[in-house]
Amino acid sequence: MQEKELTYIRAVTAICLFFGVLGVALALVSESSSMLFDGMYSLIQSVFILMSGFVVRLIGRKDDEHFNFGYGSFEPFYIMLRTISLFSMNAALGISAIRSILSGGYEVNATIVLAFTAFSAVVCSFVCAFLFRKAREFNSPVLRTEARSWLNDTLLSVAVLASFSIIAILSHLGFRKAMLYIDPIVTLLFVLFLIPGVTKQLWQAIKDLLDAAPPQEVQERLDGIVEQFSALYSFRGWKIYASKRGRIIYSTIHIVLRDDIPLHKADQLRKAMLKAIRSSWQWSDTDIVFCVDSSWMEYAVPASPEGSAAFIAQ
Repeated sequence: MQEKELTYIRAVTAICLFFGVLGVALALVSESSSMLFDGMYSLIQSVFILMSGFVVRLIGRKDDEHFNFGYGSFEPFYIMLRTISLFSMNAALGISAIRSILSGGYEVNATIVLAFTAFSAVVCSFVCAFLFRKAREFNSPVLRTEARSWLNDTLLSVAVLASFSIIAILSHLGFRKAMLYIDPIVTLLFVLFLIPGVTKQLWQAIKDLLDAAPPQEVQERLDGIVEQFSALYSFRGWKIYASKRGRIIYSTIHIVLRDDIPLHKADQLRKAMLKAIRSSWQWSDTDIVFCVDSSWMEYAVPASPEGSAAFIAQ
């Protein structure tokens, strides 16, 4: 599956680089800041796509002496860096657009880039839809991030196309003064539209790095798996600790068994539970701890000086 991810990443890198180079060249000719942003966005995106290929390889490595719990944290770390870069670029472009509006706008040569922008919007929308589909298929945060970036690129191309179309119409009608403000206004509106989504993506990456709990849906599915086995083996209680880092779900499950379950039976039970969890999340790292006395559990998890982490019986 990782090889397929890498194949898709290489393909979109080539497409992104093509649009970046051509977009910047046309922006310099047309003197459009929104077009320049579109081209620069594609160029920067192509660099990050190459980095995402490295990240995909990295998270497939097994744990070693340097990273005892594997390399899963590199994925949200990469997404955070990429999101901060995108946020900074949006902020710089927004400030530039505001300055242009306050200083009287600027003239743009719209006719030479209309066809390219329309072609860019169509290709970007196709790539975006394809990546979203593959991200769901592989449960890949990297491909999902790539898809969101291509969605931004699609919207930016549409915004630039709208800007140039309006400029062309106003030029034909003779409204030259109004033309000067169209490009910076469209650019500013696009930046304001993108900021909420970029902020949400950044917050999710930070939560993953801080070992926050996985989404409620994942927690409920994990509880459901344990409940199924509890119904078969009459667990006296259990406690689940789970976190999410990128695509990987980390969990530790403490289970209090009946006294009459022998060790070899407990090993068989552990194997069956791990298979069930892995079938739900291919990218999972799970430890299952069995015991018959739950009093030790308060010493197995972090606790404040004022109190200890109590075991919660189910």
